[in-house]
Amino acid sequence: MIGTARTLRELSVSPRRVRVWDLPTRIFHWLLVLAVGVALWTGFIAPEWWLGLHRGAGYAIVLLLAFRFVWAFYGSEYSRLTYFIRASRHFGDYLRGLLLLRPPHYVGHNPVGALMVFALFAMLIALVASGLLVEGGEEKRGPLAGLVAYQTGFVAKGLHRILVYLLLSMILVHIAGVLVESRLQRASLVRGMITGWMRVPEGMPMPSPRPAHPLRAAVALGLFTSVAAGVLLVLSRIAPPGIPDLAPNATVAAECGACHWPYHPSLLPRTSWAALLAGLEDHFGEDASLPADTLAEIATYYERYAAEAWDSEAARRFATVSPNEPLRITDTPYWVAKHAGLDPAVFDAPAVRSKSNCIACHRDADSGRFDDQAIALPKGASP
Repeated sequence: MIGTARTLRELSVSPRRVRVWDLPTRIFHWLLVLAVGVALWTGFIAPEWWLGLHRGAGYAIVLLLAFRFVWAFYGSEYSRLTYFIRASRHFGDYLRGLLLLRPPHYVGHNPVGALMVFALFAMLIALVASGLLVEGGEEKRGPLAGLVAYQTGFVAKGLHRILVYLLLSMILVHIAGVLVESRLQRASLVRGMITGWMRVPEGMPMPSPRPAHPLRAAVALGLFTSVAAGVLLVLSRIAPPGIPDLAPNATVAAECGACHWPYHPSLLPRTSWAALLAGLEDHFGEDASLPADTLAEIATYYERYAAEAWDSEAARRFATVSPNEPLRITDTPYWVAKHAGLDPAVFDAPAVRSKSNCIACHRDADSGRFDDQAIALPKGASP
């Protein structure tokens, strides 16, 4: 029996302690709290170059959810899916009692708590799915990189952000519910999730406890992870769409690199590169004229591999140039927005020297990826 008509007044008279939550469930709970906390911190507070840790927290959540799904079938009584389903069926009775401040006592999760668990897990699955789409489409990384276009990842990023705010709201409601229930029960639910023991009324009907089957759970989890790993391995071998095989060009490296870091061709659209190379005699105040054959080779290279040829985040965002300065990469709206939070002194640091020296902070600038986790500010250039 999940619930009972016994009230909390009776509980205060004759309580007894019962082992409710098994050790694997408790470890899962607190590891999930940690993983979600790290994901939220790296998503809202930490610098963008902590994205690798954010991604790691997301994959940790995936593994934890996979374990919990298996444990819902092989765990002990109050960890099982059937228990949560039975508890949720008493939602109406519990809500009526709660409105009278005399809710029935439940061993384990009450009906509201059971439904909240389902909602939280569904939200985490949606967040993981949208995060994988962002990782594959925008970052061109992860198991979906070969299947997802940038635009899909861009849309998923907006959805991911909305889901995060919904998750935060649910977490606040969950914490409030734990505090209210703890006060009404005169027992700490947090302590119960740490020790596994909870107080219940003496004589309260208890379900016949089903034991955990850790060996079966281990086998099921092993099979699940093996199949998942095989699928991910196959998907990881699919080349990301819209990422050309760009070979180094010695002429570009020698001629453009003689004065500055040779810009990756995906950082401007074809029209901007054509106009820039056509006006080298007045190249931002300097004469950078080149022999006709050299200029033709460089122009062909930048025309072939300009922003339109790529489906990367940098290329898609840098394709929109400044109306007033269409030839200056550091004036594009995306560049300005991404660097708005940096102290201008960063660009004057000896290791940087200029806004145009992308390679000083972006370790993968030569590849055109510009991954957030590849950012490393040189010493003396901290914001």
